[in-house]
Amino acid sequence: MIEAAGSFDKLLADIPDALTSEESFLHEIKANTTLVHVKKGDYLLRTGELCLHAWFINKGLYINLYINDKGNEIVTGFSSDVYYPFLSAIGYFTQTPSDFEIKALEDGELLCFPRCFIEDLSLRYPLFARYYQNAMMTIIAKHYALFTIWQSSTTEEFITHLYEKYAWMVSRIPDKYIACYMGISNEWYCKLKKRLYKTEKLN
Repeated sequence: MIEAAGSFDKLLADIPDALTSEESFLHEIKANTTLVHVKKGDYLLRTGELCLHAWFINKGLYINLYINDKGNEIVTGFSSDVYYPFLSAIGYFTQTPSDFEIKALEDGELLCFPRCFIEDLSLRYPLFARYYQNAMMTIIAKHYALFTIWQSSTTEEFITHLYEKYAWMVSRIPDKYIACYMGISNEWYCKLKKRLYKTEKLN
């Protein structure tokens, strides 16, 4: 149970007013949610584990990783306190051992929801079920939108797009992780950035 003042403010501002006005709903959320603090470099999920929780990001920056057969990290997505506020993995839905990992890139704070609680709450509060489903689908849609832009752009066009539309990403995520997401070396990414700044395509 959470006692920390203000730990629910961001979540409750996102949830429909019709739900937050119900005392029984608020009590259940607060009684069944755990406040989690993580340090930079901590993992919320490791390869092979079952994803039994979903998280709401109060603070912090997180990446989704896939470890290939050679042991190399492949970045598959980003989540932060300003974008993609819900965090989970595909294994949350399939209930199979995860092929992915979730790693904190900053010290952070999250609200942790057990999967069984989310399912039970969704059955008893249809409005919450719609809200949660929409939130998760929005996250998936945003991930695919960014991936589609990357696949349909040149490398320089994509970097320019990130600087124009995803300022939080380039200001907080280390270059090596953005380069990894793009499938290029960190050296090449930095060289392209330098070229774009020189030609004033980046501000």
